[in-house]
Amino acid sequence: MKKIIYISILFYSILSFGQVIVVSGNVTDAKTGEPLAGAKVLINKTQNGITTDFDGKYSLKTTLNDTLVFSHVGMIMQKVKVDKTEINIELEEEEEIEVVFGPAYYPKPKRLEATTTVSKKDIENAENPKYNFKKNAKNNVFLIFVSELTSYDLNKVDLEFEQKYNVKYSLIGSYKNDYLKKYNKLTFKYLKKKYKKTWLTEIRKDAVGLKKE
Repeated sequence: MKKIIYISILFYSILSFGQVIVVSGNVTDAKTGEPLAGAKVLINKTQNGITTDFDGKYSLKTTLNDTLVFSHVGMIMQKVKVDKTEINIELEEEEEIEVVFGPAYYPKPKRLEATTTVSKKDIENAENPKYNFKKNAKNNVFLIFVSELTSYDLNKVDLEFEQKYNVKYSLIGSYKNDYLKKYNKLTFKYLKKKYKKTWLTEIRKDAVGLKKE
C-alpha cells in the first residue's frame, strides 16, 4: 500500500511540474502604485512572453515551476517562479549613478517621464506636436529641436541662452521634419510672447523652422 501511495505522489509531481496554466496579474510602479504599460513579461531564458496593456495587466500561458522575468525601462528586473495562476509585481526604479571622466563628472541623464507611466492618451498622441508641447509646458519644460546638435555641441553661449530663456536644446531624434517644425513653432510663439524679439538674435541658427519665424 505504501508503495502505491509513493508511486501516486511521484506521478502527480511529474504531471504538476509540466502542467500548462495561464498566469495573469498586474505590473505596477512600486513608488507610485501606478500601472506600468508596456512592461515585458517573458518566460526565463526564452523570448516567449507578452507586454502589459495600458492598465498594466498581462495574461500568459506557461507551465508550473517556470520562471517569469518582469522588466520595464528604468526599472529593476524581477524573476518569479510560477506556483500560482495570479502573480502581481511591483517594479522599483533603478538608482541613478554618476559617471566619472577624468577630473570632472557628468550625472546620468534622467529618463523621461514617458518611460515610466505612459497613458493611453500619450501613446495615441505620440506624433501630435501640439499635445506634447502643452504637456511639457505644464511642467515648465520648453524644447527647441536643432538639426546639428550632438552631445558635445553645447557651448557657453548655448547654456546661457537655455538658462536666460528657460528652454532646452534637443536632438531631432527620429521625429519627422513636419513634427519638428510644428513643435518649434509653438516654442517660438512662447518665446515671442514672453521675451519679445531679443531671443531671435541669440538662438542657435540650426533651430528647425527658424527661418520662417
